Amino acid sequence: MESYEFEYQLIGSMIMKGDHIDCRDIAGKLPAVAFDNFHLRSMYQAIVTLLNKAEPIDMFTVQGAVPAATKDLVLDVATKTISAANIRGWAKRVRQCWMIRKGVEDLQNAAKILAAAGTHDINERIAEATGIVGRLQFETNDRLPRRIADLIPDYLEVLEERLKGEESGLYLKTGIEPMDAEYGGFDRTDLIVIAGRPGMGKTELAINIANSIGRQKGRGLLISMEMSETQVVERHVADRAGLSVGALRNPLGMTQEQYTKLTVATGTLLDEENHVLDETLSVDEIISHAERMNMDGGLSFVAIDYLGLMKKPKADRHDLAIADITGKLKQFSLRNKIPVILLSQLNRGVEGRPDKRPNLADLKDSGAIEQDADVIIFPYRDEVYHDNSDMKGIAEIIVGKYRSGQPKTFYMEWRNGHFVNIDQQDAANRFAENERQAAKSNSSNWRG
Repeated sequence: MESYEFEYQLIGSMIMKGDHIDCRDIAGKLPAVAFDNFHLRSMYQAIVTLLNKAEPIDMFTVQGAVPAATKDLVLDVATKTISAANIRGWAKRVRQCWMIRKGVEDLQNAAKILAAAGTHDINERIAEATGIVGRLQFETNDRLPRRIADLIPDYLEVLEERLKGEESGLYLKTGIEPMDAEYGGFDRTDLIVIAGRPGMGKTELAINIANSIGRQKGRGLLISMEMSETQVVERHVADRAGLSVGALRNPLGMTQEQYTKLTVATGTLLDEENHVLDETLSVDEIISHAERMNMDGGLSFVAIDYLGLMKKPKADRHDLAIADITGKLKQFSLRNKIPVILLSQLNRGVEGRPDKRPNLADLKDSGAIEQDADVIIFPYRDEVYHDNSDMKGIAEIIVGKYRSGQPKTFYMEWRNGHFVNIDQQDAANRFAENERQAAKSNSSNWRG
């Protein structure tokens, strides 16, 4: 699509309108590089400069601010423009033509990447090229900022649905009832990090949340780099049936009731569209798989188990490689409106403290993770560290960061290797009593 006529009409309209809100809006959204013609690009740069300086804009001020070779064209454009009524339409066409040129350039770049692929890096090059191609449809959108006032009617409809007790569709329930009651669920553009030391149940929590999201919208992708696909299926069945993994691995000892739960669980999973891929991948490869699935019928979430096992991009420092991963995952989520659940290990500093409850400083390479994540959740089970713990069977779901709310701790029962919803007040009272008893014991020991 040739852009010269659109560029010509846009410049003429901007000269005609001068220091007008339409011209300022366009100048704030449309970069000079969007103009393919050198002379028209020079005029546009001159107009933007005059706008920024609050100087008058007409054919004479623009003519005085462009190179000598462009001066005659300024008069031609200014005198031949009849109306500026379609100024925003011309700006839209200029932008679209620019995006088409960028798309052609990106496709040529992708072709070069594929042509240069060797047997040692073919998977990486395919993923890189697929990522470029997959992003084209999003890059060529012509979405423009909208006035808050124009969005109010849509938001009031959402509030009305909530008042009726209906789901607004904007947020996805985690299945952790007290957390959903407090926060309303995850936003569809959230990067959710679940971090913990080994044995805390972070994979189980991810499966629990993924099962809940999958039941609401129906199609998810779990990238497993630690378990085989059979193990992942077993975890899903166990979670849905409320059975321990041990029971499924020794089915001869199962009761009739357990068999019934197993049958019901497998039946529900057969009707759902959760997918698993057990392979160690780079962030670009993961995004490539996810975007392809999203184009082929939609996707409700992506879960990655786990960050430490992912292929790292080349970087001068490990923290920069992590920043590249979390940054790309957040951009993927924003672009596609698909939440990403990313599992991560905590550093060993937790083990050396009397109180082993984790916090944000315990994240490995915490700077990038803390910055990019919308939600950071730490599952903690005190009984893992203390055989005589008074919190046996109780897990703490510590929300270390929640971009849309205050950090808070929630409680769940840990039963048969699964997180189960329980009454929060009973668990909180139990926790408080334990704290009082511990403080009383410490006080007695000090006096002794």
